[in-house]
Amino acid sequence: MKVTILGSGTCVPSLKRNASGYLLEADDKEVLIDCGSGILLQLERAGRSYRKIDALFLTHGHPDHFADLMPLLHALFYTPNFTREKDFSIIAPKGFEQYYNRAIGSIIGESKDFRILFMEVAHTMCYGPWNIRTAETEHSADSTAYRFELEGRSVVFSGDADYDSGIIELSEHADLLIADCSFPDAMKVKGHLSAKECGLLAMHAHVKKLVLSHIYPADIPDADRVKEAQTHFNGEIVLAEDLMEFRI
Repeated sequence: MKVTILGSGTCVPSLKRNASGYLLEADDKEVLIDCGSGILLQLERAGRSYRKIDALFLTHGHPDHFADLMPLLHALFYTPNFTREKDFSIIAPKGFEQYYNRAIGSIIGESKDFRILFMEVAHTMCYGPWNIRTAETEHSADSTAYRFELEGRSVVFSGDADYDSGIIELSEHADLLIADCSFPDAMKVKGHLSAKECGLLAMHAHVKKLVLSHIYPADIPDADRVKEAQTHFNGEIVLAEDLMEFRI
């Protein structure tokens, strides 16, 4: 498996960190986990093609996690000299399909060449080569974390999450945990993990590698979050940067 961080930032505009989005690849499948504003362009910067994306896994319905879905589909509909034939899947929490029909589909319409398929998040799922488990997170009414497993390897995307037993259980012995590290400990906000909580999560879950992502601007250098996480977790910790790649 290969993970590319397309966006390690948040809703706050930044020239350094794009809004949330990750590309996961295995075998012949390429999927997005979240698709915040700017992710379509980030795919180009990463040398990947939006034409090949098979599916979007949405962690929740806040704009910084799905705002580029409409531009992505619009491009798939109308790129000159390109006709997409494979269906595009959207795996999302309950209620998103209805929102899509009202706010996105009603504007861009449908393609005559491929279908948009919706799947509601379940606790266990299969897609492409992956076995997938999910957990509800403490952030919003629909927020979800995903664990993708393939041939004994695993990667967890926390989405936006606070510290709780569900995200610990989902992350147990993961090879890679990409965690919401919105703020340093002194700026802790309910519904998001602080840097120390990310370390505590990684320690209790016995993960192999922790990646701190979803970085809000703060009064201290971003790198200090690694030091805070290290107070609990002595494994490998990486501060996410846009276009960073991991092989699992």
